[in-house]
Amino acid sequence: MNIKTAVRFFIVMLFFSACSSETDVDLSEVDIEPVRIRRYGKDLFAIDPGRVKEGLDQLADEYRIFIGDAYEDTLNLIQIREYVTDPFLLELYEATMKEYPDVDFLEKKLTRAFTYHKYYFPREKLPAVFTYISGVDATYPVRYTDTVMIIGLDCYLGKDFTPYKRLRIPEYQAKRMTREYIPRDCMKEMATMNFTPESQGDRLIDIMIAGGKIHYFLEKILPGTPEHILMGYTPGKLAWCENNEGKIWAFLIENQLLFVSDPSKINKLVQDGPFTSFFSRESPAKTGIWTGWQIVRKYMDRNDVTLPELMNNHNAQEILNRSGYKP
Repeated sequence: MNIKTAVRFFIVMLFFSACSSETDVDLSEVDIEPVRIRRYGKDLFAIDPGRVKEGLDQLADEYRIFIGDAYEDTLNLIQIREYVTDPFLLELYEATMKEYPDVDFLEKKLTRAFTYHKYYFPREKLPAVFTYISGVDATYPVRYTDTVMIIGLDCYLGKDFTPYKRLRIPEYQAKRMTREYIPRDCMKEMATMNFTPESQGDRLIDIMIAGGKIHYFLEKILPGTPEHILMGYTPGKLAWCENNEGKIWAFLIENQLLFVSDPSKINKLVQDGPFTSFFSRESPAKTGIWTGWQIVRKYMDRNDVTLPELMNNHNAQEILNRSGYKP
């Protein structure tokens, strides 16, 4: 092992020394480069608005994915100047820099998550990571391809951030727009893009199991992360599910919902929102997805199946049958 490799190994293993009790996975043979996040938003807004071209010349090589090859075009230069001088975007930039003067914590957490990912999926590429000012793209706070992950840090400025209220972002969504959700959102987007087939079944059970697999993946890639964070719940909403698990399952069975394909019924159980309308207002949304997660857990407990085998098994009926799930 050369000096560079030894140093990199030492840095990576520091991230796991305090977490050895969280998993029985042996990461000693996993070697990745520590994540270095490139902050496009920070560097772009540092450009002098009167010297946009000169500023972009300095950034073009590192941020080609954002700037492109035609940034010298007059129209493009005008658009970028308008972007970096827009009052709302400047407000977001300044708030982002105040909340995230550095991203050391996120580099460490993503290095840890990527190391677990490399353990389970050694042939998969790990993406380069960038942050930017998205203009509060709350629908897609993280975007991912097989080579690049882009994080809109302005989507994680805290549930009480005033512009979120001006934009009328629902309270249940704003509660998740905090720093502790960034690693979860990054790895969830990665799993969704890598393991969701172009055509999957449209029955409720298909959607439940698909969502359950994603959350089981998160459980393994982000060990030690509280379950309510993985689901996007408050602790109280998670407790409601745990206390009513049998009742949720009985409701699905008694109303013959598992195999329906009616979106008007399915959406009430799998879409985001303040609660599940089939149940009380104390319930969380996505109770169908949470139940799918519990089915997948039982399936993995009862069968000799690896995480890659699970993620590539798109037969929801088989997973349900072999889970023996009976809360």
